[in-house]
Amino acid sequence: MEETMQARTFILGKFKEQGDFDIIPEDVFEKMLDRVIALDEEYVASCGVDADGVCDYDDDAAFEFMHEKMMAEFPDHKMYMMRLVDDYLEYNEAYLDSVGALEWAD
Repeated sequence: MEETMQARTFILGKFKEQGDFDIIPEDVFEKMLDRVIALDEEYVASCGVDADGVCDYDDDAAFEFMHEKMMAEFPDHKMYMMRLVDDYLEYNEAYLDSVGALEWAD
């Protein structure tokens, strides 16, 4: 849980720094962020894990999974979902890289 909160803080900071979603009320945006994080965790739990316990994470499949769910759950903000999910994936990757949690496949 602590790891998720650290990631959330990092990612929220990146979104605020970017400022592109300032048009969405902060409480709504934070609900959206919490949901996309939960969906990412759901995707990770469902993806294949190799013998070393490493998730075979497919960025494109994760994007499609999260984007579809977010579009359905936040219909008033559909026009922002592609960008929100894409930015989330970028910021999450930056966070994971910053804490040394990424392994790149050859």
